[in-house]
Amino acid sequence: MAADVRRPVDRWLVLFALALVAMGMVWIYSASAIKASQNHAAATAFLTRQLVGGGIGIVFMLVLSQVDLATLQDHPRPLIAAYLIAVALLVAVLLFGPKVNGAHRWIRLGPMSLQPSELFKPLSVLIAASWMVRNREAWVSRRDALPKLLGLSGVLLVPLALILREPDFGTTFLIVFVTLMVVFLGGAPKWIFAVAIPLLGALGTAFVVFSPYRLARVTSFLNPEADPLGKGHQALQSLVAVGNGGFMGVGLGGGKQKLFFLPEAHTDFIYAVIGEEAGLIGTVAILALFVGILWRGYRIARRVGDSYLKLCAMGFVLLLVAQALMNMSVVLSLAPNKGIPLPFISFGPNSLITSLICLGLLLSISKDAST
Repeated sequence: MAADVRRPVDRWLVLFALALVAMGMVWIYSASAIKASQNHAAATAFLTRQLVGGGIGIVFMLVLSQVDLATLQDHPRPLIAAYLIAVALLVAVLLFGPKVNGAHRWIRLGPMSLQPSELFKPLSVLIAASWMVRNREAWVSRRDALPKLLGLSGVLLVPLALILREPDFGTTFLIVFVTLMVVFLGGAPKWIFAVAIPLLGALGTAFVVFSPYRLARVTSFLNPEADPLGKGHQALQSLVAVGNGGFMGVGLGGGKQKLFFLPEAHTDFIYAVIGEEAGLIGTVAILALFVGILWRGYRIARRVGDSYLKLCAMGFVLLLVAQALMNMSVVLSLAPNKGIPLPFISFGPNSLITSLICLGLLLSISKDAST
């Protein structure tokens, strides 16, 4: 579609996402102020870093919302260059990145840090969608489907192996899930999934069984009371926080679990802090905003005519919503802990920037959607 007839961006999508960002800023300060003070920093230390990340992310969002993604199909060089840069950064993380909590995931850039695995999330959607559209004849004829899908698997295997090596099993799982959905929606033969899903399930089980810390996470999820002061501590304290909140919550700033009872209160478990301080009303409001993003994203994908843009739209919205559901499931002890942040809300400038990049790309596609 020509640039001069592109429509305005989806304003509801902007509203839902920025409402989540605003709520995140409020609860990051609430959950982190005392911890920052205990570390001899300003009470607003974590909030300030998140605001900087939000500012950078909004710049990316505004720039990317003006990009015509459909041109990548005819001019794929930027996509290839981005892939090579991403792989180089993932290698650099393993070789030179500091070890934090047993993992190499960040590259220090002065007061900030770069997490390449976060930035690879939207790139994986662009790659998978482009591959599916470029090879659409193989999905129709069914003759070359398997070699083409093996080719895509080979392209994604290198960065995914590097992310898994960090180690970051949660991000790897999320990317594999979303790219599988893009491949499914892109028209790949259904029998492929009858083979791929059990195979991936077996591989995932092997990674858990033969990794002591991953196995400990699963066993503590199944029975957290067996080690309430050790492996089960985080899950139990998260449930205590949510239970304390009841229907209305104890009030902003009034939560007790964030006072060094609940580990990672301002990052992966911020949803529990919201549950304690804003109650069921607050947690349902967060869930409703993500449902709103899913609704607008699906609406964009359904109304855009270009096949590549349609797949990209579904991939980006799934990245945001699936990650949110994974985080909420962990907080509510419905799934083992995977170290996955809550998009737009959890502290983590890289996570926030990536979420806003996905939003900007979705807004760009919304300008090509019919009314």
